[in-house]
Amino acid sequence: MWHVRVVLSAMVVWVVGSGRSPGQDEPAPPPRPRVLTPNTEVMTPQAIDQDYNRQLLALERQRLERLAKAAAKQPPKQAAATYEHLFRIAIANNLFGDAEPIADQVLRSPGASPNVRFLAHTIDLIATADRGAYDESLSTLRSIVGESKDAARPASASLDSALLLVLCEAYYQRLVHANQLEVARRAFAILAKESVSPAVKDYCTGQLRQLELVGKPAPAFQGADLDGKPASLAGFKGKVVLLDFWASWCVPSVEELAWLEQVYEANAPRGFQIVGVNLDTAAEGATKESVAPNVMRFVLDHNVRWPVLLNGKGDADLAKAFGIKEIPANILIGRDGKVIHLDLTRSNLADVIARACAP
Repeated sequence: MWHVRVVLSAMVVWVVGSGRSPGQDEPAPPPRPRVLTPNTEVMTPQAIDQDYNRQLLALERQRLERLAKAAAKQPPKQAAATYEHLFRIAIANNLFGDAEPIADQVLRSPGASPNVRFLAHTIDLIATADRGAYDESLSTLRSIVGESKDAARPASASLDSALLLVLCEAYYQRLVHANQLEVARRAFAILAKESVSPAVKDYCTGQLRQLELVGKPAPAFQGADLDGKPASLAGFKGKVVLLDFWASWCVPSVEELAWLEQVYEANAPRGFQIVGVNLDTAAEGATKESVAPNVMRFVLDHNVRWPVLLNGKGDADLAKAFGIKEIPANILIGRDGKVIHLDLTRSNLADVIARACAP
């Protein structure tokens, strides 16, 4: 089963209601949330969306502060539930830095439940990586693992796999996007060995397989693109090649096309080539013949200008060869045919490719 990389977020819903009959004295209405309006007369939909997201994050930060104040005044059992709720909100909204002071306070306080301590540790772990203290984050990971070993029942065994995988993915992204591949190898080797969750073990083992590709010759591939033209790694010798793994049903795959196009346009004259690898064939019962018309239509509708291969089976299974389990994903291969980087995103794609294409 293929997984889609997504960014989790929380939604804020304001509900106003009254059960009073007409004529009864009405209490003063609650204050309405303050809405910040930018000082511009005309705004684009993108600017409006960005402003909305900023305000939504501000509300989420306020919610974290209020939950922390409430938990500090509650009895232990109730406080544990409040802190766990708080940390889950922080994780869902990528507010690790905002929640870090609260996590540190919990870790300094005696009597916190194992689940709450584990979540506080992981908040601290990822916030540390966000500050660029990658070696320190690895030390924090070792402390978490050590504490789990000493416990009769590891806290992670009580938490749902979906949450644990979100935490693993968040940490992985920080390390890989910062090119901290050796730290990532060490960290995910620890997690693959020590985790009690089969889902986490499987995820970490897969990420390790990908990390081991870096610096080594890329697995060779050959086939034909949607137009029937031959396409192989050997055929792109001397070029910097980005293998882009995607599917037509994957919304993030569609969203990334615009910035891939920009980078392609800027670097193609310097020997940069994108090769798409479509994974529509991974659906149950799908074949290359059955998905080819839909993929071709998608490529034409979105004006994709680079060759696209349909992932196959056996020796033609490029996703398996490159350890791809989540999409969208990409692998960057240098002019010498060795893997340079993994999972480039909009934040680092242009810079990494510009350096790879430099004379």
